[in-house]
Amino acid sequence: MAAMTGRGAVRPVIALTVCLWGAGTLTACASYSDDCSEKLACAPEPEPPLDPCAGEPSTAPALDKCGVFVSENGDDKHPGTKDAPVKTLQHAVGLAAHGRRHGEAATRRVYACGGRFEEALVLPSGVDFWGGRRCEDGEWSYEGSFGGPDHPTIIAPAEGIPLRVLGGNDAVIVGDDATSVIFGVHAVAADASASDGKSSIAMILSPGAKARVASSDVIAGNGKDGEAGKDALSVRAKDGEQGNHGADACTADAAVGALPVVTMCDDGSESTGGYGGDGGLDVGRDGMPGKPEPAENPQGYGIAGLGAGSDPCTKGGDGAPGASGGRADSAAGEGYLNIHGWVGVRGEDGKKGGAGQGGGGGGGSKSRGPMVACPGDRPQSGAAGGSGGSGGCGGQGGRGGGYGGASIAIVALEDSELELDATKVVAGNGGNGGVGGTGQPGGVGRFGGHGGKGFTNTNMWEACAGGLGGNGGRGGDAGGGLGGAAVGIAYVVPHLTILPGTTFEVGGAGEGGPAGNADVNEEVGSGARGPRGQLYRFGAANEPPR
Repeated sequence: MAAMTGRGAVRPVIALTVCLWGAGTLTACASYSDDCSEKLACAPEPEPPLDPCAGEPSTAPALDKCGVFVSENGDDKHPGTKDAPVKTLQHAVGLAAHGRRHGEAATRRVYACGGRFEEALVLPSGVDFWGGRRCEDGEWSYEGSFGGPDHPTIIAPAEGIPLRVLGGNDAVIVGDDATSVIFGVHAVAADASASDGKSSIAMILSPGAKARVASSDVIAGNGKDGEAGKDALSVRAKDGEQGNHGADACTADAAVGALPVVTMCDDGSESTGGYGGDGGLDVGRDGMPGKPEPAENPQGYGIAGLGAGSDPCTKGGDGAPGASGGRADSAAGEGYLNIHGWVGVRGEDGKKGGAGQGGGGGGGSKSRGPMVACPGDRPQSGAAGGSGGSGGCGGQGGRGGGYGGASIAIVALEDSELELDATKVVAGNGGNGGVGGTGQPGGVGRFGGHGGKGFTNTNMWEACAGGLGGNGGRGGDAGGGLGGAAVGIAYVVPHLTILPGTTFEVGGAGEGGPAGNADVNEEVGSGARGPRGQLYRFGAANEPPR
């Protein structure tokens, strides 16, 4: 049949639909026809299947493939399913982070029954912990479980940090830096349960950790009072030695002055009495000063006695007393945060008292004078001076008072991120700082030796005595310790989000400890009161206290 031509001809319409696929997924679709006015549409792309594990903790279904299940009545030999839950929280977290068995993918979620678990929990970032579940009917739902949030999963160990979230390299168990969602939990720290034995801290976010805490309570107990600083010995420090006596006149051709005595103290310091002056024929020699000599000495402490000449000799000067250790400074500052919690500041230790100066050596005398001399058949030297007595040793200082324990609900370290939603944050009272220790009394300085005597039954001048050694200085009283912190959230760098419904209750910070041997209400040397606040920023964890 001949082909039809002309304007009235009818042409058949053939529609071509071209769909472009890539890697098994429809990526583009176009329609064509001979008539440019015609358009054909491809079928719409199918909606991706919904994630059955997605959703909020209060409404999302609790399925075996979504998480690991833990109950007080479970058994850690179980696989952690709804029908066969495990017993301990940490075991459940391990299964959720690694997968149950046979290469099963990690669920990264734990479902916990409402109830009390007396164990500490370490949670890698990216593993969720959904507590407060209703378990008795096998539903493991949250809504209506024992009244919902009124019967949460209580994490309350007798010792340690109830809840710790790891981040950074510590969270490689998870393999990423996802945020952990913590829901329906009461983390409750016992009084003085942290590793320092006196702080109470309910939750710590390690460096790089990320957590969202919702419909939960984070509760710290009270801190313990700091320990008292150790007192130094109540018996006095080592006493000085009595100086040696000088030789009598007419007993030696060369009457050498008395030798010095030395007190050796336990810190290596020394106190030395001065040499006695030599006896002579016409002139006695000067003694030597006692040591250690004061840097400035307008009072003439421990000076040497002068030898006899036209005038009789002089006695050696008494030694200067050792410097007192005084009262040490109090604990100041705010402490710092680390992976164990909060570290406060001890009171400063008392300083050691100084050793007393030895007495100066007495001046030597002479044998010749008007109508006076040694008999011809005896040695001709005059009497020698006595040496100074040595000073007493300084007392030891007391030890500083310990810091009071902190009460901190949440510690958030460097680079951590924290979001709080409808959560109660409770801190108790910080402990008081400990009293500083008292110092030790210094040792007693001793008398100098007598000068030698002139010849019997003559008017020959006697030599002079050495000076008295100075008493050792009293050891310093130590300062009182810093009071314990009372803080809701203690953090280093502020990466915090606090949503409506979150509340804070914070007790009182601890008072600073008094200094050793201080009178009532005396502030010098008393520790500072601890830091307090709903939120409180501390220095970096690697900054030590002074």
